[in-house]
Amino acid sequence: MKIRCTANHLRFRLRKSDVEELSGHQSVRETISIAPGQRLAFELAAAPVDVLQASYQEGVVRVSIPTATAQNWIDTDEVGIEGQYAFGKGETLSILIEKDFPCKHQPQEEKGDTFQELARKER
Repeated sequence: MKIRCTANHLRFRLRKSDVEELSGHQSVRETISIAPGQRLAFELAAAPVDVLQASYQEGVVRVSIPTATAQNWIDTDEVGIEGQYAFGKGETLSILIEKDFPCKHQPQEEKGDTFQELARKER
């Protein structure tokens, strides 16, 4: 899973193996070691929620996807799930979850675990 964080925007790009894990376990997680004994994890989970939601607890950023939305995304050629999570005093977090396409600028990248077939349809 690739994660990009910028100014109240979270973007997740999932490889085929990540989508399979989400389908089988209802969640997928990426963990980054920051320092000895310190980790930051990002988790996407299908959950009984009405809209995309985000939370942070004990070093884990968790994005909950409505179960039906997640299942439809997994089972179809739909490329992305996008939403806004409103919290606090008028603050909003934009969330984008996409199936990962092969990178054009990195020809050495392993492309077998990307959605090459969907990339061709998007053109």
